[in-house]
Amino acid sequence: MSRESSQRRLQTRIRADRQRIARGERPVYHVRSTTTPEGAVDVTIQELPIIHLFVPDHLGVSDGARGLIARTLAVDVASFDLATDEPSRRSG
Repeated sequence: MSRESSQRRLQTRIRADRQRIARGERPVYHVRSTTTPEGAVDVTIQELPIIHLFVPDHLGVSDGARGLIARTLAVDVASFDLATDEPSRRSG
C-alpha cells in the first residue's frame, strides 16, 4: 500500500470520527504498545494508521494514546474510549 493511499485513508477516518463524536457517539480506539530494544514504548492506534507516539515507559501508554488521538481528531480527550492491548517487545 502506498503512503499516499494510507494518508488518504487516515484523513477519511479522521473526518468520519470527528462527525461521530460531534453526534455524541463515543468511539473506541484500540491501543497497541511495543517496547523497543532501547526501552522506549511505541504507541499505535489500530483505527488511525500511520500515527504513533513514543513514551518513556508503559505507565504513559494510556495518557499518551489519549493525547495522540485527541490531537489527531482535534477533540476533547474525554470524548472517546480506549481499549489497550497487552504490550509486546520488539527484538533487535
